[in-house]
Formats: sequence, structure tokens, C-alpha cells
Amino acid sequence: AVVSTQSTGKLKMEEAAALRENKQYLHQINRIKAIKKEIRKEEKKMETKTSARQEKKAINETRPGKYGPGKFMGSEPDFLLPEEVSSSLRKLVTPANNLQDRFTSLQKRNMLEVRKKVMPHRKYKLKHVEKWRKKLPEEIDELVKMKRKKKKIKLSE
Repeated sequence: AVVSTQSTGKLKMEEAAALRENKQYLHQINRIKAIKKEIRKEEKKMETKTSARQEKKAINETRPGKYGPGKFMGSEPDFLLPEEVSSSLRKLVTPANNLQDRFTSLQKRNMLEVRKKVMPHRKYKLKHVEKWRKKLPEEIDELVKMKRKKKKIKLSE
């Protein structure tokens, strides 16, 4: 039986490829411990990230969010000192403004946007014109004379 050189070369190449695959497979089997270690490391990283994300989410749930251009600045609750507290609840006076409390509560719950107070202002200056009625009678006479002179000058020209 004569075997061609091509087929023997092909057989050798196939054997070499099989040996390579077997070697890689054995290498992977030997690396199982290292691979497991890497997987455990990645899992720990993922766990820490998720726990940090959950903590951050829990903190953000209690804090007011950002709605509008401003940032919500919560005020500290008003309280009375022991000396200021009256003996009966009927005599107790609340210094709080209910409307203001409602407003801040709505801002805190992100139902109203937080903004700075805008003070009214004009884009232009007002012109100050003095009325004839406010002037003294002598001043009015002088103004009338000046106007007459101006008219005469215009007529003569």
C-alpha cells in the first residue's frame, strides 16, 4: 500500500492540531483555580458596587430631589426653650406661618420648583416730567413769556 506524501502531510498536520487542542484543554483544566479566583473577585466587585448603589438610592429617597433651577435649603424646625414653654397648651403660641410651611413642604416633595425670589425691576428709567399744575404761578408766567419769545423769533426768521 502506497500512501501518498500529501496524505501523510495532511495526517501529520491534523495530529499536530489535535495535540495543540489537547494541550490548550489541559492548560485550561490546570487554570481552573485561577479562573475561579478571578470570577470570585469580579463577583465581590459587583456586590460592593450594588450595595453602594443601594445605599446611595436609600439616601436619595429621603432627600429632596432637584426640580427647577434652585436647590432646596431646608430650614431647621422651630422650637421653644424650656423657660419659654407655657404651662398649658391653650396658652401656647405657634410662631410658624402655615402657608409658608405648606409652600416649603411642596418644594421639599418636588411638587413645586425651588427658585430665588425675583424682585420687580424696570428695564428702563422712568422719565420725570414736572406738571404745570405743580409749579408756582410766577414760574408759569415766566414759561409762557419764554414760549412767546421763541415763537416771535421763529416768525421773524
